[in-house]
Amino acid sequence: MTHLVRRFSACVSILAMAATCTLISANFCKNAYAQEEAAPTFQDVASSIYGQDVGDDDSGVNYVFGLTARYTGPDKTLPGEGKFKNIFYYLPITAMYYNPDDYYVSTQAVEGEFKTDECVLCHTVQTPRIVVDWKASKHSKSGKTDAMEKEQVVGCDACHGKNHMELRMPSHNTCGECHKKEHGEHIAGGQGSHSPTHIWDVSVTEFAWQIGKPGEEVAGCAQCHGIAGNRCDGCHTRHQFKPSEARKPDTCGVCHMGVDHYEYEFWYNSYHGKIYMMEGDTWDWDKKMKPQNYRTPTCAYCHMGENGNHNVQNMSTEYAHMGMYQLNRGAPKHKAKRDAWVKKCQGCHSPRWAKLHLEAMDEQINISFTKWREAVNILVGLYLEGLLDPMPADLAPDWTGGHTMNLLPGGSPRFYNVSDIERMCVEMIVYQVTAVYKAAAHFSIDDVTYNRGAFPQDRKLIEIKSEASKLRRFATLEKEVGIEHKAYDFWKHGEYTDLLTGYKRKEGDYDESDPGAAGEHH
Repeated sequence: MTHLVRRFSACVSILAMAATCTLISANFCKNAYAQEEAAPTFQDVASSIYGQDVGDDDSGVNYVFGLTARYTGPDKTLPGEGKFKNIFYYLPITAMYYNPDDYYVSTQAVEGEFKTDECVLCHTVQTPRIVVDWKASKHSKSGKTDAMEKEQVVGCDACHGKNHMELRMPSHNTCGECHKKEHGEHIAGGQGSHSPTHIWDVSVTEFAWQIGKPGEEVAGCAQCHGIAGNRCDGCHTRHQFKPSEARKPDTCGVCHMGVDHYEYEFWYNSYHGKIYMMEGDTWDWDKKMKPQNYRTPTCAYCHMGENGNHNVQNMSTEYAHMGMYQLNRGAPKHKAKRDAWVKKCQGCHSPRWAKLHLEAMDEQINISFTKWREAVNILVGLYLEGLLDPMPADLAPDWTGGHTMNLLPGGSPRFYNVSDIERMCVEMIVYQVTAVYKAAAHFSIDDVTYNRGAFPQDRKLIEIKSEASKLRRFATLEKEVGIEHKAYDFWKHGEYTDLLTGYKRKEGDYDESDPGAAGEHH
């Protein structure tokens, strides 16, 4: 391993020198011999060092450190939708299976119409696990919901259709044919809910993080947002579809985890999570979410209630863009929701304890925003003085086709195609400010302060100040010696950077009149 690291380091040094020489040579040749062939690419230089031919990255060749591979892009893509449909695309898996109503097309070759018993006969061989799960589900037994006229078995043909050449992939609308109450609650939610009109139509088809980057890079965003909004089996998985599975917090943790939405980890680190870890396998998850039935609250206990209300936003606290907006949830105008939360806690705690905890959460959020504003004040000052390195105009165009600072009005939060100090600020608001709120809300004591929240935010504020200090000192020195710094071209161009939406956008690509997507761009 040490030998490999040394070899890699040596090769990188040689490659860097070769690339520099190539650039110098290319510039000389460009000036002296305008008609000569273009300078070798980076891959050509790597090829001369490693002795491996340059080739397409989808060829199956094992490229040394990936340096001699040439990007080809996905073989198949599906078009975007809504106002910005012309400037981004989906990978097939992202849209076809996670937004099936709009994208799924059957490719089955078997002709004929079949009933459930015939489907089971064939799929016992073709996809045996699906059959086992369906037989274990309530769908395989005769029953009915309020929307059904009589008891019946919900078989394969009920959800997928009978015509094998035109099979459909079920969506939330399919489930809603029988589960009208739950479906009505699901689609009624606003911002902060699982409703497809927010979690998919806005967060995927209109959100800058999604539409500003190559589709394959943000496929993970669309998959979580798609299965939560457009389908029901994200919470009670196919083909058993058990309510008991949806009641378990581990199911929620599939999506509600990671640096920008740590809800599952924070809850798991709390006393509530530890009690679940020690005792949860002994609980009867078929029972309703009442304090008499569960020793500690879980995600569904707090956010869906004992009757399983599928409008999770209605059962949650006031929405503030995942905690990136500052909101005093204890203000008089939000009294009804605050009182509801205190009542929820009364299953185990006194009202005074619950109120004091929620008030502490409010104050912890407020103090975290003082650090955030201090950081942005520094950032804006650098921007107004033209000291960002690089300035927005020196970067590749953003998804709008223009050059905006990523946090000022007209811009949008970006993780790439920004200056280093802008990226630091984005990390602070997305990773640390939100962590303070979510850790406090989920009783994760250590994460509010030490692990993810306040103290890491301190570190980030120091880094921002240090970078600002360097930028100002460099500017002072350059002015003293008469240097006029111009941003390097690598900020605007590169193998990856040239793939960004801003370069592909054409006049008319943004259709504001298109009704395909709901809501406003965030």
